[in-house]
Amino acid sequence: MRVWMEATLITTESLDPQVRADLQEVLRLKELFATLPDPRVIGRVLHSLPEVLLVALCAMICDCEDFTDMGHFAQSQLSWLRQFIPLRNGAPSHDVFRNVFLSLRPDDLLEIMELWVGDLAGKQVTIDGKVSRGAKDTTTGKSALHILRAWVSEASLSVGHEACAEKSNELEALPRLLAKLQLHGAIVTIDAMGGHPDIAHLIQDAGADYILALKGNEKEAHQAVATHFESLRPTPEAAAAGEQGWADGCEVSTTREQNRGRYEQREVIVLRDLGWWPKSWRWAGLQSVICVRRETMRQRHTTENPAIETHYYLSSSRADAAELGRLIRNHWSVENQCHHLLDVTYHEDHCQVRDKAAAHNLTLMRELSTKVLKSSPVKGSIRSKRKRCCLDPAFRTEATQHIFHGFGA
Repeated sequence: MRVWMEATLITTESLDPQVRADLQEVLRLKELFATLPDPRVIGRVLHSLPEVLLVALCAMICDCEDFTDMGHFAQSQLSWLRQFIPLRNGAPSHDVFRNVFLSLRPDDLLEIMELWVGDLAGKQVTIDGKVSRGAKDTTTGKSALHILRAWVSEASLSVGHEACAEKSNELEALPRLLAKLQLHGAIVTIDAMGGHPDIAHLIQDAGADYILALKGNEKEAHQAVATHFESLRPTPEAAAAGEQGWADGCEVSTTREQNRGRYEQREVIVLRDLGWWPKSWRWAGLQSVICVRRETMRQRHTTENPAIETHYYLSSSRADAAELGRLIRNHWSVENQCHHLLDVTYHEDHCQVRDKAAAHNLTLMRELSTKVLKSSPVKGSIRSKRKRCCLDPAFRTEATQHIFHGFGA
């Protein structure tokens, strides 16, 4: 297989091994689409399911956002698409895309994503929720789609979704999501809604480790941990006298960063001796409590007091303080690499598709398109790649040919 990059023909063997592996994974996508069960009536369809999904994916890559856009893309780019996809019955209409996305089970698409991510052992699984605000119920005005997402930053792809039931919170959907995942050997990070002891038990029973944020929803535990860390913190007088920071028994990792006029100092303090906390047994496998203390300030305001934030976590991992700090910080990759991208680049909150299954399938297709674009060796942001794919068929071929390599042969 050959790819074009910066107008120079190169072989995939000359690429970075990780990039080459990503391309081979993208290549499998067309084969995986062919394994999906077609929910439509056999004998009454003009376009096969893999054809429709591949055209929809190309439309997403080319800055299209809804079924009407997909129909226009298929009609206007029919000759380009026929280089890779037979489309013997012409271009699918917007109704074809709508019917497929209405009837296709989101869990079937999720299975493809799970296969793409592969074994979770040694990977970080970040769980966080997102509401699709455009998918509103016209009678209540509330969103019809609230998804709890299990995100794997190493793969830049979700490994599982669970739709929250109406009039319920994310904690109700979390056990169902965990039950779907093969978590053995992974480390699971969840924000404050997952700090419940029952969640720790579920993760440990699955053979995984956890880092759970501890906040006011577990009031007694949060107060106990915060009070104990406060007693271990150095007094202002001791710090002024030049004494070392935290009390004996604390493992501390400190990092300092300065970027665009913003200075931040992060302290990760890990306490492994839990004898002071009589109720620590409630969290299965608990190995340590963690305090993350951040001091931030703008460089130009040298006389201002730094803004101080303190957060607490419970963990079953035996990793050192530096690694625990990295995992805690990396938890927010789901916001930076997924949720922000879906909202700002793909305008997910403006999509007015109100059917829950169709809206869910569109979300999954957006994720797949970001994965394809990230796997492309061509440099550039996702937004710039989508614009270039829309405007330049040659660049579109360059960015997407890994999907179609050998299609129909």
